[in-house]
Amino acid sequence: MLSTRLRSIATAGLLAIVAFGLYAIHIGTPPLSTAESELLLQLNRIGSGADGFPLFFHVADERWLQPVAVYFTSLVSLLTASSSPGRLAAAAIGALDVALMFLLCRRLLASPSIAAGAALLLMATPAHIVFARTGVDAIYPLPIVLVWLIALAAYFEIGDRRLAAAGGFALGIGVYSHPSAPVTMGLLLVVTMAAIYLSGRRSAAHVAAPAAAFLAPLLLAAVWFAANPTAYPDTFGRWAIHAAHLRSPIEGIRAFVNWNTLGTRLSLYWGFFDPSWLFLDGPASTAAPLRGASPFLFATVVALVAGVSQRLRAGFLPMTLILLGGVTVAPLAASTFGGAHSIGDALVVVPLVTAVAADGVANWLVREHARWRWLAWGLMAALLIDAAWSASVYF
Repeated sequence: MLSTRLRSIATAGLLAIVAFGLYAIHIGTPPLSTAESELLLQLNRIGSGADGFPLFFHVADERWLQPVAVYFTSLVSLLTASSSPGRLAAAAIGALDVALMFLLCRRLLASPSIAAGAALLLMATPAHIVFARTGVDAIYPLPIVLVWLIALAAYFEIGDRRLAAAGGFALGIGVYSHPSAPVTMGLLLVVTMAAIYLSGRRSAAHVAAPAAAFLAPLLLAAVWFAANPTAYPDTFGRWAIHAAHLRSPIEGIRAFVNWNTLGTRLSLYWGFFDPSWLFLDGPASTAAPLRGASPFLFATVVALVAGVSQRLRAGFLPMTLILLGGVTVAPLAASTFGGAHSIGDALVVVPLVTAVAADGVANWLVREHARWRWLAWGLMAALLIDAAWSASVYF
């Protein structure tokens, strides 16, 4: 008889295989986008050995790439003969997301069946499908955020601060995954420390553990920028803190709270949470990665509302602050540096929403009155129909 842990790992592996098979269907058919072409160019430069192994990759003018996607795609290119290594690498990351979602919800929720359902919901979410089949770096922060969530779920259950440090370290690695990641991972670190403090673990050893671990991977960037100072303005200077604001923090604060700039950012931020584009219509442009589809399945909104309601009714729980706080801060980088409805810059919201939605369904299934269970089964049927229709349109 397999142990519970081995069964969970085996189930996660099976879900990952199914997800990879879905994401790899006709993966080389569409023409390469500009972003994919830029990534492949960097693979050729790595292969030639002309630039060694830089931390960041200069494409052209002010355009630079983060290292995680480039190096992982390079590894996939070495291990396979695929003509689309960027897309194959993204599909592998998407499959890993599905496995990690199962492991996360297996810890958060009592039922392995609901955990599997959460993984399948992530697998079928339009935004996840699209970016897992597109050879760009938007998908890369997701497994890092899921590892962070798993580490924190274990920490709040067990109390071992090494798990909190592991979550912080994951966020530190995540800084190198996408241009929006320095801001997003930093904000998630703040959410982490707040949740630890409010959970009653207020000693410096617990609160500071994730922060210290977060800073460790950033030492690599500090060393690299010391050797390549001209690269900062177009990398972290564009993705996080402007070089001039490092020299004059007061001016940076003034620029940030400028009413015109702040008004624009707030408009973009609130616009991101517009239910009509999240669950119904999607981006207006069919040239965007989602091709006019909404990021989430329509029926997800019902499960999400149920999940938020359930968590708020339960009173303060650290993981409630982590999940809902994560959803709250995820679009901030996109609203600061991106454009309207920039789901690619805030894709980490997808697993967070999925976990909360799964919690809502799980709560309905264990309610005393049968009508709630019928509602849960009806909602799952609606999600299945919605997923099938969405897949038929996309594929």
